[in-house]
Amino acid sequence: MDGADQAANAAHGVVAGQIAVVSYCYVFAYVSWRKAWPVALLTGWFIAGLADLALVQLANTWLVGGIVVLVSAMAIKFWPKPLTDDQTVRIPQWWETPMKAAIAGTLVATLTGVKDIIGVQSAGILASMPVILSVLAPTTVRTYGPSAVSELLRGTTKSLGGSVMFSTIVAATITVLPAPSAFALGLAGLITTDLILTWSRRNASSEVNVL
Repeated sequence: MDGADQAANAAHGVVAGQIAVVSYCYVFAYVSWRKAWPVALLTGWFIAGLADLALVQLANTWLVGGIVVLVSAMAIKFWPKPLTDDQTVRIPQWWETPMKAAIAGTLVATLTGVKDIIGVQSAGILASMPVILSVLAPTTVRTYGPSAVSELLRGTTKSLGGSVMFSTIVAATITVLPAPSAFALGLAGLITTDLILTWSRRNASSEVNVL
């Protein structure tokens, strides 16, 4: 397998893996208003895993990318509204920040180390799983409450559409076009998708109430 094929496979894996991030963000934000953070974490990972398992079966990168962008747009459009006027602020313990950094670093290093064993496409999928958010979201909700973690995860979801479209276009074109052309098309897709998603979330009244 040459470099272009490896890049295409890795990009396809990244695209497919983004559905897990979208699913995790929405589910964690939804559940965190109603249950304790461990329940939100486990539920988010369960739904993310199911979504990833379903989407990774699809071989067509355009179809996968389109599904992820559509789901991202719908998640943003119908993001859960707050259940309460949450103003929780908790002083973090001194060891929490080093612990978060250590856990995140270990997860990233592990994924990097298994790349040669599981293949570039599988590594791309795993690298896209919400491993860092699985550290940030629980500590954020414990420290600042569900309102803060909802904003964190919503911001993450907002940023996904453009990057997904970039990876989709690169994966689909890098084996048939020169690399600069493939990346230029990917950049154009990123900008266009971001503009569309920005327009789609202007109507804040469409947000869903999770009562």
